[in-house]
Amino acid sequence: MEIGDKVNVIDEKGTFIIKEIKGHQVILLDEYGFENIYLAKSIIPYSSLRNLNFDCLEEMKKDEHKDNKSIIIKKETIRIIDLHIGHLVDSLRDIKPHQMLQKQINVAYSEIKKAKKDGIKKLILIHGKGKGVLKKNIYQLLQSIDDIEYFEADIMKYRFGAVEIRFK
Repeated sequence: MEIGDKVNVIDEKGTFIIKEIKGHQVILLDEYGFENIYLAKSIIPYSSLRNLNFDCLEEMKKDEHKDNKSIIIKKETIRIIDLHIGHLVDSLRDIKPHQMLQKQINVAYSEIKKAKKDGIKKLILIHGKGKGVLKKNIYQLLQSIDDIEYFEADIMKYRFGAVEIRFK
């Protein structure tokens, strides 16, 4: 990690830029230019998250039979897409708010089409909580798409900040 690197923080949304490193503490600038202090061990290089293949996340369901103690495992491929604008563009400098929203909606739509084409059964779109503008627009988009069902994603995991889409 070096000053100027783009990073993520465990259990925090958005991306940050390293401003200063002080031993075990790192001062980060958020997307709005505010300084935040974090422990170095909670910082993840942005490039390592950006290269993750979310298709490999699997949800496993076990069904034990009492007779022979065998386990049947049902695997379900899940694709998770974070629609926070910091994950979709490299810089927020020249983007107007309506362009940000349009970019997020366009990415959501293309990811839904891609997941459907790839045979993915479950797609999670992380929209965040905020003022609810993106969430409202995502739900309007979903209403216009056939052969899907959608609902609030796992509340404990996403805290009302994501929608789960299942393809029929």
